[in-house]
Amino acid sequence: MSNLPKSVVIVGGSLAGLLHGLYLKRHGSNVVILEQDPNSIRSSHQAGIAFGPAVQEILAKYDDTGMQSCIPATSTRIAYRRSWELSLNIARRLTSWGLLYRTLRANFDGLASEAVPNPPPPRAGDGKAEYRSGKKVTDLRYDNGVITISFVSQDGTEDSLTADLVIGADGLHSTVRTLLQAPTVKEYSGYVSWRGTVPEKDLPPATVQYFSNRPTLSFLKGTYLVCYPIPPDTGTFTPGTLLLNWVWYCPPSKGDLPTLLTDRTGHTHSNTVPAGLINPAIWASQLASTLESMPPPVATLLSSTKPSAVFVTKVNDALCERAVFCDGKVVLVGDALVTFRPHVAVATEHAARHCLGLGRVWGQEHEEGKGVVMMTMGEWEREVRGYGERVWMASRVLGVWGVGGWWEFWGVVWGFVRILVGGLLRGRR
Repeated sequence: MSNLPKSVVIVGGSLAGLLHGLYLKRHGSNVVILEQDPNSIRSSHQAGIAFGPAVQEILAKYDDTGMQSCIPATSTRIAYRRSWELSLNIARRLTSWGLLYRTLRANFDGLASEAVPNPPPPRAGDGKAEYRSGKKVTDLRYDNGVITISFVSQDGTEDSLTADLVIGADGLHSTVRTLLQAPTVKEYSGYVSWRGTVPEKDLPPATVQYFSNRPTLSFLKGTYLVCYPIPPDTGTFTPGTLLLNWVWYCPPSKGDLPTLLTDRTGHTHSNTVPAGLINPAIWASQLASTLESMPPPVATLLSSTKPSAVFVTKVNDALCERAVFCDGKVVLVGDALVTFRPHVAVATEHAARHCLGLGRVWGQEHEEGKGVVMMTMGEWEREVRGYGERVWMASRVLGVWGVGGWWEFWGVVWGFVRILVGGLLRGRR
């Protein structure tokens, strides 16, 4: 029996919010997404992402664009400096944040874009779907079984909505989580991620071939890089039109973080210096410090990146102790619940797992005849918190292994073991 909420407000219009919004819309719920960013279509910085079976399941069942969504990769290359490399049978689906965002928007609220110029029409049985940009949530109240969420528009206009369910999908700095005063561990990792992309056509053929169809992890001394091909936001997959995306994790020099986060205009950012604002001298110094120790294809890729395509972000993580609030009428999902350090590349997949799990709570997956056992909201919360805690710690282990020292690494491994043992003991109770 379905207990799907009829009216839903989702705070946060990024991938986590859109995955939940599309799922609910397809099952007949009326959904409003409130997104703080005032732009009608969000910027992606051409960032690459990877996803797994949960995202693929949602796209297979609910995406009507008919578009290719990713580059399937069947292996992963591991390289150590210039010394050696090996290939592992680790499969990933590689895509761009911008393309997945535009695909989900086309299905959710009919957004037309260069990637999807003709969005698909609604299906019979779909609920209503609204995507409201420029809406900053200011309050959340729960009175007599009714959830009311208040927000303010860019022009200062205040408004509110009531709903059967509110989903906080508003990321690392979640407003919903703050309003709920949810106990949360939130930390800066001690290092940053530099990111950029280079069009295939701007690179030598040998470099393009080296990175073709698989991710490459290149470990150096106290730092490492991840490089892989992605489609542009326009959704083209023709050879020569792809981008080579790279992420470089490294700790800043002691006390140098404010300098890294100061853009070419002199403004210091709290978390990310966007593409186009990086101080060229800082990027040139960063590149020169490590370029000679990189494998030649990696060195060619980074040195071919235009400074205007580079951006830098503090690597943070967060772990919230609860996922369900207000008698099950408010839930946190995706990065709002657990923000992993990006080394494990499962943030989008994690959000999709939350969505499919809630489908079991709502009775949808059970009703579709897949033999999936229904679960209560409490069971869903225990499952997502346990899984999230383990991956959160694993992302720390991998990060410290790649950019930290041995003492710090073994300290984090010990913390991971404690979490695993604690989970096993809780499961036996």
